[in-house]
Amino acid sequence: MIGNILSWLIFLPLAGALLILTIPKENKNVIRSIAAGTSIIALLVSLILWGAFDRSTAGLQFYQAIPWLNFDFFAIYYEVGIDGLSVPLVVLTTIVTTLAIFASFTINNRVKEFYVWTLVLLTGMLGVFVALDMFLFFLFFELTLIPMFFIIGIWGGKERGYASFKFLLYTGLGSAIMFLAFIAMAVKGAAAVGYQYFTFSIPMLAEIYANPEVADVLTSGVRAALFLALFIAFAVKLPIFPFHTWLPNAHVEAPTAASMILAGVLLKMGGYGLIRVGIGILPDQAARFAMLIAILGVINIIYGALLALVQTDLKRLVAFSSISHMGIVLVGIASFTAAGIQGAIFQLVSHGFISALLFFMVGALYERTKTRTISELGGLSKSVPILAGFTLAAAMASVGLPGLSGFVSELLAFIGVFGADAAILPGAKVIGVIAGLGIILTAAYLLWAVQRTTFGQLNDKYKELQDARPLEYIPMIGLLGFSILIGVYPYILSDVINVTVLDILSKIGG
Repeated sequence: MIGNILSWLIFLPLAGALLILTIPKENKNVIRSIAAGTSIIALLVSLILWGAFDRSTAGLQFYQAIPWLNFDFFAIYYEVGIDGLSVPLVVLTTIVTTLAIFASFTINNRVKEFYVWTLVLLTGMLGVFVALDMFLFFLFFELTLIPMFFIIGIWGGKERGYASFKFLLYTGLGSAIMFLAFIAMAVKGAAAVGYQYFTFSIPMLAEIYANPEVADVLTSGVRAALFLALFIAFAVKLPIFPFHTWLPNAHVEAPTAASMILAGVLLKMGGYGLIRVGIGILPDQAARFAMLIAILGVINIIYGALLALVQTDLKRLVAFSSISHMGIVLVGIASFTAAGIQGAIFQLVSHGFISALLFFMVGALYERTKTRTISELGGLSKSVPILAGFTLAAAMASVGLPGLSGFVSELLAFIGVFGADAAILPGAKVIGVIAGLGIILTAAYLLWAVQRTTFGQLNDKYKELQDARPLEYIPMIGLLGFSILIGVYPYILSDVINVTVLDILSKIGG
């Protein structure tokens, strides 16, 4: 095994970005090749991690800790590692980003800058999923904001300036709240050990906060305030109602590749952070606020679906569907059962593939028709049958058709909710029934959109459209293939996350 493999994985994309900076901007194909090659190597390294990962232990693996800032009792470490929660998201990140880079080969404006920002973004996303020091986590989290801000602001649609600013404002505010919460958690942790040391280490803080002897310092009120601050910070990223309004604007204006990454990976950072930091350090408070988490999850599911149902813009509809599907993550987490939390993690991974495919298909259809207005489309299965077929398949995966990954994640999440402990989640069955209505609404808006888009009367001006190009098969087959793989053989994912989920539950007596 490669020594310090996680560091190699994190900074490989950054090295690729630096290499691209040395290439003259006129050499567009060389720049594209370097970007694609770098992402493919990162993908292969992540697959090596997946293969070498020990499924029998809940402990951290490939751990690395290097002193970074160390002043007497105050220390910040470059501390990284992976477990069953992070390794699936690391692999998801490299897959989606690699396929998004292939999907972006049609971009001809400022190609050099686009791929530099994309590779920097990849470094930031990978860093978030492996960082075990909260200060390091924050730095990588912030590193994802700037590239996406420029990608939307430069290569986006007509309202890109407004969308990119709103994205930065909302997510930046969430980051500020998160950073303040991190500092407060570290300060309170230091106070709990008599200021013997001051650490941002997530594993060390988890041990401190779990110690019953520090209850006089880390009171229930302090813990509740810290958890709620963390919850709000990650709610913005997930996003959770009412902090969701930045997402539709960002998606509608973002170029196709950016939408794929935004929906496929960036949203998952919110769910991951909530589990890693919120539940990881404050599991008692997470269980205490299970009802709040579940209610907000149900609101996300129903509200997002209802808004999707009335959209006239196809891309905006898919954006609201992402808001709805992230509600399933919250409902699964709130159950605090093995099946529910597994379903939440499954949903993070599954939605990553499905949403990226949906946004790619919308982008491919828009490139040909120059419109995303559903009423102006129709009959596209006659002129572009392959693109129409993959669009239908993506919609079926999002609806939760058996044999596709969406079905597995939703099934696990709802099994978890209906089996939740009434002491943690009162009225769990009612919550499950209401949330289940969202599945019906999902089928309604997606099937309606696909029917209006690909079936019916074909507009004469769309009769000569070019069907899928050879390069477009790479993201289409790749994303749908992984959704089918998880749907047909879910053990490939559950085998990795099982022990970690049980470890999470053990911390709250689950």
